[in-house]
Amino acid sequence: MRAVACAGRRPARPFTRPAVSACLIAVVAALAMLGQGDFTAAPRYDGAGYAVLARSLASGTGYRAIDHPDRPRHAHFPPGYPVLLAFVWSVTGPSALAAHLVSCLCTVGATLAAWWWFRGIYPRDVALALGLALALNWAWARTGSAIQSEPLYMLLSQVTIVAAVRAAARGGVGRSLALGGLLAACLLTRQIAIGLVLAVLLDLCLRRRWSMALSAAVVSALVISPWLAWLVVVGGEQRTQAGLLFAGSSGLPGRIVSQAWFYLQRIPDQITGPVVEVATIIRRTAGVERLANLWALVFSGVVIAGWLVAVRRQRRRLAGLFPMMTLAWLLIWPYTEAGRFLIPLVPCLLIGAVEGMTGLVRWGKRSFGLGIPDRRVSFFAAVLILVLSLPYSGYSIITGRARARDAGNRAFDAACAWLAWHGDRPGPILTRHPGEVFLATGRQALEVSTSERRGEPDASPDAIARTIARHRVAYVLIDEDRYLGAPSGPLGRFVAERPQRVRKVWSSEPEGPAVAIYEVLPEHRAGAAGLLEPTSLTHRSFLRSRPFESQCPVVLVAMEAQLRQWCRAHLDWFVGPATNGLPCDHFVLDLVGPRFGGVLLLAGSGCS
Repeated sequence: MRAVACAGRRPARPFTRPAVSACLIAVVAALAMLGQGDFTAAPRYDGAGYAVLARSLASGTGYRAIDHPDRPRHAHFPPGYPVLLAFVWSVTGPSALAAHLVSCLCTVGATLAAWWWFRGIYPRDVALALGLALALNWAWARTGSAIQSEPLYMLLSQVTIVAAVRAAARGGVGRSLALGGLLAACLLTRQIAIGLVLAVLLDLCLRRRWSMALSAAVVSALVISPWLAWLVVVGGEQRTQAGLLFAGSSGLPGRIVSQAWFYLQRIPDQITGPVVEVATIIRRTAGVERLANLWALVFSGVVIAGWLVAVRRQRRRLAGLFPMMTLAWLLIWPYTEAGRFLIPLVPCLLIGAVEGMTGLVRWGKRSFGLGIPDRRVSFFAAVLILVLSLPYSGYSIITGRARARDAGNRAFDAACAWLAWHGDRPGPILTRHPGEVFLATGRQALEVSTSERRGEPDASPDAIARTIARHRVAYVLIDEDRYLGAPSGPLGRFVAERPQRVRKVWSSEPEGPAVAIYEVLPEHRAGAAGLLEPTSLTHRSFLRSRPFESQCPVVLVAMEAQLRQWCRAHLDWFVGPATNGLPCDHFVLDLVGPRFGGVLLLAGSGCS
């Protein structure tokens, strides 16, 4: 009888076991990131800003932009990811590899949490197919190893969704308090998490979990209140994300339309690869562009329809509320970040695509008599999405697209190397990306106003000249072609319109350089500020000079306000009448930092 019973039992499928499925998804996710990531890449763009803040926290100087000459307090990026980096680097030391590995761990955890969420919605085989589709997703895997805040936010958002579903189903004070803490952690990592917070609280209200929603909201508000107070105190000194939103508030109806069209085009690209982006921006032809836009409308329509279906079902409601709340916020946010905001939504995109395609397949069964069993419709849709995810992911792994993309930064890295080894003139660097310059060279850097940020005009040549004079800028680094669609910046126009103020000292190409370094000529560094300028000899070259070593230096200290008048009266006596003004070969005049009282140090080797 036992043999008969065993013979009639369905054979066990190993991949339906949770432990086996979890290991498979984790391994696939790790391999996808290993194939698509570049673990030697330095922090870039926003990642450099996070790294600067992490180094400031790790060194005990507080939440400051230590790459800027004034070392101001920072209020633009929330502190979640810099705090994580600071903790890691306090153990490993500043290491790009350690930061990449931490991002990978966060992404593997996020993938497993999303798969566990899928298991609560679909049968195990459908959840496994969606988990593999997520692990292999090109955008998810490529961003998953980057030094950016997205991997941490992906992990926190998926864990928050799982916690919210469990808390809503089982209740309990402890679960509501933990949920509030997770929501706060999401907000302190990415402020776009306001969409997730609203979705979770609305889902709890629709389930009539009023006390739980209130408890989670209160705990979340209490946890983030120090950051809100910091924004109030520090926000007036610099730009904040709220300030960027209000500064770009003009033309809101037109912006909503343009943002809606942008995200409609990018939704299919998050699953299939950047097909629409290539067809509509990089290699535009009229016929191909129309086909790509038609494909984007159809696919995005299917996904959005799937979200609407998901909202009606309690177990899947967050899969529709989370992306719709986030996109509602993104429609008024003035920046698209090249679609980066959609990456944490990829699990919801997969669910929306399954729900939408399931509806289409069922409609096809009724209309055309397709012979697909009802219980296999969702599995068929999930497998189809997995198949659609494979081509570009495989292409990206085989061709090393991430490493090829970072190769476009080689000219910039070479420029930073030149500044580190050959930039002998003291003073900060004026550049488009001060954080990257600081991390690569150890020299402080600053930027100027640019129209790339909504609501800000391009700095005029006169404004740039005043910035150079105020901070005594030594070099200007021009890099205007590092990313797709980069507009011409104010620094490039300044160099073109004021060539007499600068001298080119390095470029990546002899003609039409993509990256170039210009030395600010001494007479233009401090003339506008009424300061005397040192000779071309720098501290390092001055201290290395043999005459300085063999002769006793003469040092005079004067208050800054009195220096100009004092020099006019006594400089000839100081250097000797035979020199007719400036000293012979070795003369340094520099502003000593705040820790010496802001005085000016005048030093010379003496003259014969």
